[in-house]
Amino acid sequence: MHKNVRFWFGAALLLVICLPFPASAALGTSFGGRILSVLPCLSPFGPSLQVNILPAGGVSTSYIWTPATITFLAGPPNHPGQQILGVADIPFACVIPSPFFFIPAVTLFGQRMQFIGTSAI
Repeated sequence: MHKNVRFWFGAALLLVICLPFPASAALGTSFGGRILSVLPCLSPFGPSLQVNILPAGGVSTSYIWTPATITFLAGPPNHPGQQILGVADIPFACVIPSPFFFIPAVTLFGQRMQFIGTSAI
C-alpha cells in the first residue's frame, strides 16, 4: 500500500512540474517590427488581413490577422509603416476572391496572429 501511494504522489508531482511546458508551447512565437503591406482577404473567421512585417535586422515574414485575434492599442493593422508587436501560433491561409469566374482566387499564407498591439502612427 505504501508503494502505491508513493507512486501516485510521484506521478502527481511530475504532472505539476511538466504542466507549464505544454501550456507555454501553446502560446506561440513572438514577433514584431514595421508593417510593409496589408492585404484584405477572407478566412474561415471572416474578413481578415495578410500583414507582411519586417523585423529588426530580419527577413520579411507574413502573418494573418483575423477577427478572432485579440487586438490591443490602436486596433488592427491598417497601413504600411505602422509598428506591430504580438504572438502568432499556427500556419494559416486566407483567400482573395476573384470578381470573375475565369480568374482563380489567390491564396495567401502566413502564421495566424493570436494577439497583437499596434502603434497609432
